[in-house]
Parts: sequence; C-alpha cells; structure tokens
Amino acid sequence: MNVRIIGAGAVGSVVAKKLYGHADTAFIVDDERRERYKDGLLINGERIIFPLRTPSGHDTADLLIFAVKNFQLDDAMEEAAPFVASSTAIMSLLNGIEAEEHLAQRFGEEKVLYSFITDLSSNHSGLETTCFSDGGNIVFGEKDNRRSERALSIKALFDSAGQKCTIPDDIIHEKWWKFMLNTAFNTLSAILEADYAAISGNRDFIRAVRLVAREVQNVGLMEGAVLTGDDVDEMIRRVSALQDHGKTSMLQDVIAGRETENRYFAGAVSRLGRKHSIPTPVSDFISILLEAKRYVRSLE
Repeated sequence: MNVRIIGAGAVGSVVAKKLYGHADTAFIVDDERRERYKDGLLINGERIIFPLRTPSGHDTADLLIFAVKNFQLDDAMEEAAPFVASSTAIMSLLNGIEAEEHLAQRFGEEKVLYSFITDLSSNHSGLETTCFSDGGNIVFGEKDNRRSERALSIKALFDSAGQKCTIPDDIIHEKWWKFMLNTAFNTLSAILEADYAAISGNRDFIRAVRLVAREVQNVGLMEGAVLTGDDVDEMIRRVSALQDHGKTSMLQDVIAGRETENRYFAGAVSRLGRKHSIPTPVSDFISILLEAKRYVRSLE
C-alpha cells in the first residue's frame, strides 16, 4: 500500500515511524522541506531517512494522511492534491471537528474517512520528535459507520505495523469526544503551562476541565452529538493516565511562539454557541485568555 503523509511533526513523524517498512511510506513536502528533511528525522533518538515526494514529482497514494495543524490545511490540500486518485482513501489526524468537511469539499466525500489520534504523548522541535507513549491510537471509520473493505484493509496494515487503531461503532461520537478532550485539556494546559505530569492528580485543573466539557456537551447536543457524563469521566481518566513530561500540542506551540489551534477548539465552541444561541462563557474566557497569554509571551 502506498501511504503518503503530509506533516512531519509530533503526529506525522510518529505514525510514519510505525508504518515505515510495512508499507511504501513517504512524506509529501515542498522544495524547502525536501532540503531540510533530506538527512532524515530524529525520532526517539533514531535517525530515519524517509522517502520524500514533492507535488511536481508525485505518484498515487492509496492512503493519504493529513497530519498538519488546522490553519495549515488549505495549503496542505493543495500540495497533496496531485497524489489523489479516484481510489485514494483520505484520513485526517487533525484536531477539532471541521477538517473532514473541508477535505470532502476539496476531494469528494466518498474519499474521506473520519479519524483522529488519541493517547499520544509526543514532543516535537525542529527535526526531532520524542514520543513518550507507544505511538498513540488512531480511531477511524466511515462516516456512516460501515465496516468497508478499505477501512478493514487499512486496519490490517496498522495492525501489521504495530500502530494501535480502533474502528468504533460511532465515529462521529468519538470525534466529538476527542474534540471535548482537546478543547479542555489543550487549552487549559497551554494557559497554565502544565505538562501531563502536572495535570495528573491536579483536582483544581480537573474541575476546570469539567466546566469546559459541559459547554462542549451543550453545543454538541445541538449538533447531534450526545456526550455523556461517562464520556467526560473517560476523557479525564485517559489523559490523567499520561503521567509523563509530555506536553499537549497547544502547549508546545505556545512555548515555541507558534500559532495555536485556539480558534478550532474553544473558539469553535464559542462559534457554535452563537450559532445555537447557547451561552459559552467559560470557552469564551479561556479562548481570550490564551490569546492574551500569547501576546505577553511575545514580549518576553
């Protein structure tokens, strides 16, 4: 299977390392990144020289994985477009709940699998990635939850490569569950600059998480996604189990002075609240507070 990945950060590089040697795995890059990546990427101390493909020297992807940030998606779709054929399956490992809609508009809904990655504790800087967990768990499926031939063939590949994966009974519910996790934990951890070790067992942090989660539950219900109290408890249990010094992607972005996905997390909750005339004061506040924090950090 030809697997093409766009995005070689904390997610893409870890997934590529798992698949390398089990499929024809290559990164889609522009000319600048091809030069930068030509001597390989360092993943948990191991240097791997991955094959690199540019849009001008494209081939056809059987599986195309997007592992960029939401604000990079438009550019990434243009770079990846030459690799898409009629039979290409497209998988997004982006955070949030909007990427699949954009991918379907660009490439056709029939090509898009709904997906995300969870249980991944990974820090990325420059060409180096340190993964504290065992590569995370890719949750994916057809929008209508069919056990399609392509979904099962991708699962077989992941299984053979040791990449944990799950095809759930209801992928839309699971997408909203991950969105709730990202909105609460990523945003709050970035504001407080708390790694997973600092989050674990921090009762006041978890109290704040529950306040954010309640607002995600409220807007989710209006969008047709029912998130229960058990879903909230499971989210807290899963993140609290990561008792290492890994950092959420948003915290890594704040520390590095990069643009964050704030508008796709708490900002999205605020937008949906306005859409459905539901108050979202906690999400409004933490979204504004994070931007204020970024401004203060830019002055340091």
